[in-house]
Amino acid sequence: MLFLGTGAAELYPNPYCNCEFCESLRQSGEAPRKRSSLLLDAHTLVDLGPDALAAAQMYNARLYDVDHLFLTHSHEDHLCITNLEVLSMTPQRNEKPLHVYLSEPAHAFLTRYMQALRGVYAQGETGLETLVKRGVIELHSFPSYVPVRVGGMEVFAIESNHTAHGPNEHALNYVFSREGEKLLYAADTGLYSEENLRTLAGMGIQTLVMEGTFGDVPVNPETATHLNAEHFVLQLQRLLDCGALAQDARVYMTHINQVQHLCHAAYQAYMDAHSPIPVVVASDGLRAC
Repeated sequence: MLFLGTGAAELYPNPYCNCEFCESLRQSGEAPRKRSSLLLDAHTLVDLGPDALAAAQMYNARLYDVDHLFLTHSHEDHLCITNLEVLSMTPQRNEKPLHVYLSEPAHAFLTRYMQALRGVYAQGETGLETLVKRGVIELHSFPSYVPVRVGGMEVFAIESNHTAHGPNEHALNYVFSREGEKLLYAADTGLYSEENLRTLAGMGIQTLVMEGTFGDVPVNPETATHLNAEHFVLQLQRLLDCGALAQDARVYMTHINQVQHLCHAAYQAYMDAHSPIPVVVASDGLRAC
């Protein structure tokens, strides 16, 4: 898998920001973080934010073979409609559909978006609507808490407490299973509910990619819809305790923003000191198994 981006909505450093942490990162030579996106394999992509196509160029990742795009939610750092519409300029890719999976509320949001812009564009409809009508893009409402077979995988989605644009929309966190190997993509999310922990209990997931948005910024565990460093470790321990996560699981952190004060090395040092099992604080361009 390839991390096309590991940042949150603001990027890190934030181009609009002159705080000491963004300035320090600029001067350090440390690689910046683009909006989060994960190329799971040649055929499967998780989230398509504003930076995903540029990142694919940067890391020499060809997206021609991607057949399945799983969207966690409708926030713009995870769904860039313009990047979908680039398909209208790619006739070679249009010989086969791109299947886009998203929650029913997110699907409803996209439908309203296309309807609202009819007549605004000179051609009468958005590029996205045209691609859907032509069958170049196929939108699929993905059910929560029901396993679904997709492209040789079994995919299972739970709803996190992170809300987005759709009516009662909660971000989906996906469990991808293939040939006995399971990966949980947990972004965006705060601490899991007891119901979600019970749902995941005993799965023995071997790979976890989980957000660590807020670093050393204190957040309320009852209301936060993102994880900080402390809650990342707490959630990791809970997943281990209920058997959702294998004891020898590979763990990667993604979706890190500029509001928190930890550079990459400092965040990695925190995880090395506090996590019950090893955690890799991912960087853009990281290739992992």
